[in-house]
Amino acid sequence: MKTMKIWRLAFMMLAVLSISSCSDDDDYDVNNLAGTWQRVYDEGVMDVGIEQYTFFPESSVAGRIELYVTSWPDIKETLDLNYVVGYTGHMNIFTGRKHDGKSKLYGEYDIHKLTDSEMIWYKTDSNEELARFKKVKHSK
Repeated sequence: MKTMKIWRLAFMMLAVLSISSCSDDDDYDVNNLAGTWQRVYDEGVMDVGIEQYTFFPESSVAGRIELYVTSWPDIKETLDLNYVVGYTGHMNIFTGRKHDGKSKLYGEYDIHKLTDSEMIWYKTDSNEELARFKKVKHSK
């Protein structure tokens, strides 16, 4: 009987240890955001233009973004945005324009992967990939 209790205790400790050590293998370091990121499209997707986000961190969780977009035939647009990102990778991007004293939400994403050269955004609270980026310019 005592042996059975020891085995149960050992099994429960092993189960707790294995669950607590699980991770989703996301690479995430908020310091890697600084710089210019260009959206990458899958093979077979027609060239739709350029979409570049340049992140200017002002703290470890917030900063400014310059979004540069070009598309066919001759459309070029630059937007000034702000972002807030948590240590879990959840990011909110806001416009600088005010409505009722508040910035408007531009987008809400979960950063699934963020390394020195690659970033992947997922739809919030989902496994749906929204965009992939490669770093084209590191911050100074």
